[in-house]
Amino acid sequence: MAFGPIANSRTSQAVTGTASGITASAIPNSANYAEGAVKTAAIVETREGTTATTAIGYPWNAGDMVFLRSRDEITQFSAIRSTSTSATIDWQFFNQRPAGMR
Repeated sequence: MAFGPIANSRTSQAVTGTASGITASAIPNSANYAEGAVKTAAIVETREGTTATTAIGYPWNAGDMVFLRSRDEITQFSAIRSTSTSATIDWQFFNQRPAGMR
C-alpha cells in the first residue's frame, strides 16, 4: 500500500476550554497516521489516553503541525486550549506513515 491521504478525510477539531479528542466518526477506518495544523491559538495535547489539561501535555502554538503516528495516537488524542482563545486543528488522515518515519 502506498503512502497517501485518504480521500475526503479532512476534518476540523474545535479546541476549547474543555479537553476533547478527534470526533470518532470523522476518523476513517484505514487511518494510521494524521497531520494536524493548529490554527488561531495555542493548545496543549496528549496522545496516550490521558485527558489534556493546561498543565498536562505537550504545548503547540498556532501555526504548528501535529503528527500522529499510529491509530492509537489518533483515537487517544486529547487537546485543550492553553489561553482564553479557542483554537482549531485541521486534520488530514493517511493510510500509513511516510517511509522512514518512526
